[in-house]
Amino acid sequence: MKNVVKVLLFILKITTILIAVTLLMSIAACYVNPSKYWIFQLFGLFFPIIFILNILTLIILFAIKSKTAYFNLAVFIISFFFAGRFFQFSGNKTDDENIVKIISYNVHEFKNIDNNKATHIEIADFLLAEDADIVCLQEYTSHNKEVNKNKTLQKLYQKYKYSSDAFGGQKIFSKFPFENKQKFNFDGTCLVFADININGKTVRTYSCHLQSTRFNPDGTQQRLTSKNANYTNELKRIVVNLRNAFIKRSRQVELITREISKSTYPVIVCGDFNDTPMSYSYQKMKGKMNDTFIEAGSGISNTYKKLFSFLRIDYIFTDKNISVEEHTVEKKVKYSDHYPVIVKFKINDEK
Repeated sequence: MKNVVKVLLFILKITTILIAVTLLMSIAACYVNPSKYWIFQLFGLFFPIIFILNILTLIILFAIKSKTAYFNLAVFIISFFFAGRFFQFSGNKTDDENIVKIISYNVHEFKNIDNNKATHIEIADFLLAEDADIVCLQEYTSHNKEVNKNKTLQKLYQKYKYSSDAFGGQKIFSKFPFENKQKFNFDGTCLVFADININGKTVRTYSCHLQSTRFNPDGTQQRLTSKNANYTNELKRIVVNLRNAFIKRSRQVELITREISKSTYPVIVCGDFNDTPMSYSYQKMKGKMNDTFIEAGSGISNTYKKLFSFLRIDYIFTDKNISVEEHTVEKKVKYSDHYPVIVKFKINDEK
């Protein structure tokens, strides 16, 4: 019996060490360029799950008074500083009328992800009701005649007198005047910005969409089904697609951040990055900016409906002299495969 207990304890210790090591690897995903070592990005995808597993094993290790607990505790302390990217419990709310409201929303070409029905009327109604000051849309289609001629959608152009040209799926609407606007192609993706004069202060607002991960040959993102003939081959193909997407996003984000660094104005960056907060793309894009969820969010941070609904891949980052007053993800709005991200902010006087 003693031998059985020893074996079980040994297995437990090895398991807990492996969990702690994988947690460290998920943290490394933020700093290791996938163009060099892409495998870390896979661990970054599962940071919340590994983080919780490490807590559970830590409790067990302390309960049995194992010295291994100190290693897991050290890893937990390190990882704790990253957990706020996924969980927040003290979100802010504001009723200040002088606050500026911005929405970032991937509208999936105005098509419902479940039944492929057009959603441009519902999305336009939602945006009109929200009455934000600035709206950044990703996967905005400018080729659908039904969408472009729709009276409800046209009300957006009446409400928002200033807007960018739809380019590569990017669109910016604003109640405030544009001083300048530009668009760029970057290695298969695009970036648009508008210099927006907000009550006498110019803010450069960007919208971008990084490389999507296409799981299936036809470009869809469906899960594996029983119809798949060979699960091993399917799994290999999915991993290859993930690897290629990680690498491509790393190149895209390098080019985009280089362009953003040229701005002489405070910046706001909105977009669908198709990467989690534990990724090289997130870390590189965020840089020294504020992540609005960390600043003023609450609860679990997911913005994507599919894949177990725990992924946060849509973000709004702001300059340090922009105070984030409120961050919400409108999860009742299910017209796309993404949820709209809504942020309220104010611009501080530069010191």
